[in-house]
Amino acid sequence: MQKHRFLCLLAAAVLALGQTAYADTVKKVSRNSVGYDVAGADSRHKSKSKYPSFADSPKRDYADAIMLLPAPPAENSKRFEIDKDVYRENMEKYRGTRVWEEAKNAAKIDGESVAEFFSSAMGIRMSRSTTPKLVFLIENTLGDFLEPGNNAKRYYKRKRPFVYFDDRTCSTPDEDLKHERDGSYPSGYSTYGWGVALILTEINPKRSNQILETGLRMGQNRVICGFHWQSDVDWGRTLASYIVAELHTLDNFNRALAEAKEEFARVSEEQKKSRVRSR
Repeated sequence: MQKHRFLCLLAAAVLALGQTAYADTVKKVSRNSVGYDVAGADSRHKSKSKYPSFADSPKRDYADAIMLLPAPPAENSKRFEIDKDVYRENMEKYRGTRVWEEAKNAAKIDGESVAEFFSSAMGIRMSRSTTPKLVFLIENTLGDFLEPGNNAKRYYKRKRPFVYFDDRTCSTPDEDLKHERDGSYPSGYSTYGWGVALILTEINPKRSNQILETGLRMGQNRVICGFHWQSDVDWGRTLASYIVAELHTLDNFNRALAEAKEEFARVSEEQKKSRVRSR
């Protein structure tokens, strides 16, 4: 019954977001007026991003998240009431449970940890030693997926749910303190998780259901933990879709994707033969 209610709330959130997205008034602001780094960089290695990326400067080179996404739900809106309901239900249902601990342990956002998180869905064990090209592809999109959303986070400065409710997350006090003043909207974990899932379905389309479910779970873990509102996560996925489309215009990304596909095919065949020999 609780699961059914949660799914209903989640569906209502998505529906509400979709119905009102174009009705929201979104400020059309210039890049300079919201603190963008307009100096830029000449190469990936000189990028202002602290994360690896395929774009030279993902802060500037991608479609503007502030322009593309609606403003986060207003305090007195129905959508924000849904956000609060989802938060309360998650805290009541998951706090202190195995799901709560799993969400906490899945919070690592480095390339190898995310590759491991998706390994079961992909049907092979991905690691830096066994699948270096797949890990490189996953790791090198960090800046591509996180930086555009970070611009919107700094602009909107939305309070995170655990701050709004004066509560604790599934993480440590130090981690909570580090995120107290960070903007909540949109969710970087959701953007990254959904973006990686979309890319991995291109590599292994036969397991797209499992891969996409894992990508969804990566974002939902942040809702379960109390770091993000449901709408942060929903719109993070929308942002990821824009970024994946733009990644496909970059030659270096397409080369890395082709190499990862070749590696996946080889490793999958090797593992298949190994299983047959072990019978």
